[in-house]
Amino acid sequence: MTQTGSHGDHIEDRLNEILMELKKLNKAFPMTEDGSADIDGHRQYHESMIKAARAQEEFWKELRIDIAKKGVWGLLIVLVGLVLTGIAAKFGVYALPVKQ
Repeated sequence: MTQTGSHGDHIEDRLNEILMELKKLNKAFPMTEDGSADIDGHRQYHESMIKAARAQEEFWKELRIDIAKKGVWGLLIVLVGLVLTGIAAKFGVYALPVKQ
């Protein structure tokens, strides 16, 4: 009988330790109006933070792609301008009159 009582006391002590740890853990969460831990609100907060981080990641990705596209177009315009200037110089065609 002593062993059963001792074993039961051990279980009860362990259960009390677990309950104390749960109380500590619940203090980490924001509280609802009734004073209980707002676990759903905490989850929703993290979901919104994850959503915002994904949106920010998508924004920067699209911005890099847009900058790269505009850079390629700018480079092509400069190259075409240089080619046309070279052709015009080779054939003696100038946009501005040359003073002699």
